[in-house]
Amino acid sequence: MISWLKGEKIHAWKMSSKKGVVLNVGGVGYEIQLLPKQIGKAEDSNKIELWIHQINREDITSLYGFREVNQRDLFREIISVNGIGPQIGIALLEDFEVGQLVNAIENKKSNLLIKTQGIGKRIADRLIVELGNKLQRFMDNNETSYDDKKDIEPNQFSKYIDEIYLILNSLGYVDNEIKDSIKIITTNEKENALLLNSLSAKEKEELMDKHLKVILMKLSEKST
Repeated sequence: MISWLKGEKIHAWKMSSKKGVVLNVGGVGYEIQLLPKQIGKAEDSNKIELWIHQINREDITSLYGFREVNQRDLFREIISVNGIGPQIGIALLEDFEVGQLVNAIENKKSNLLIKTQGIGKRIADRLIVELGNKLQRFMDNNETSYDDKKDIEPNQFSKYIDEIYLILNSLGYVDNEIKDSIKIITTNEKENALLLNSLSAKEKEELMDKHLKVILMKLSEKST
């Protein structure tokens, strides 16, 4: 059973909604599915370390990679629930940080879980019933508590960044330019996600205008 891999990224791939990398480890290429939000970080680095969950079936062996061991271990708990497969686990960990997802399950907040694509009320309730008392080891005093973030939308900051990306792309900037420039506002992702949650729709528009002005200024400086 493969549990951890360290190697050089030689290829990034996409198949429908699935995204991943091919990792060269000792001359062997391992095809590994990642959380989509981790692809950008993988593309920025040649050397990658991943915690792996391996699933063997009669016709195929699949590898799922995670930057953090607690992501991998929570993924294992999720797919241990009857009727829940790896793509649901990937979708949940894409939309939630570990602490947020554990808090949603522990506090029986199915209304948060069903916001993830592919998660209906029945699946959300099954997760709550079967995992409700099994996730204490994932609780971390440094994680945002449920009371502090009860209305946070899953993956809100990621969606905000995607919107900025589309705007810059429509202005003619290419992928590498955009990824480099938006690092200005992705340094403190968790802090910015909490900030977004506290703003009104109008305030979010004003914040986006502010961020776009800063990014465009940086891009214009590079072009001169």
